[in-house]
Amino acid sequence: MKIVLAVDTDKKTVVKRTGQSAYFAIYEDEKLIQLVENKHHDGGHHAHTQGEHHHHSDMDHTAHTNSHKKDVASLQGCDIILVQAIGENMKEALESVGLKIKKIRQKHGTTADEVVYNFLNGNI
Repeated sequence: MKIVLAVDTDKKTVVKRTGQSAYFAIYEDEKLIQLVENKHHDGGHHAHTQGEHHHHSDMDHTAHTNSHKKDVASLQGCDIILVQAIGENMKEALESVGLKIKKIRQKHGTTADEVVYNFLNGNI
């Protein structure tokens, strides 16, 4: 089973918002096998200041989702992504490459290794 987690720039800390991750960590069972850069990380969501509200039209929604689809295309073939929080655009993009989305909580671990261990051992 290939498990994906959204991680920070240290390549191990699980991030709260999936679309704001620096990398996607791909695990085969308990072993980290690949890190995929999230190209949306620097130029996308981080451009919005915290607490700033913005509105997207339907056209913006489609363009935003398509942008995420390009970012997650390399995750195709993985089985599941474990997330704390996920926006609608990223959710659609991940589902489009066949990933099942499973919500997790911070109590399940703060590092990808911890979360994968807890998931594989039935603690999530």
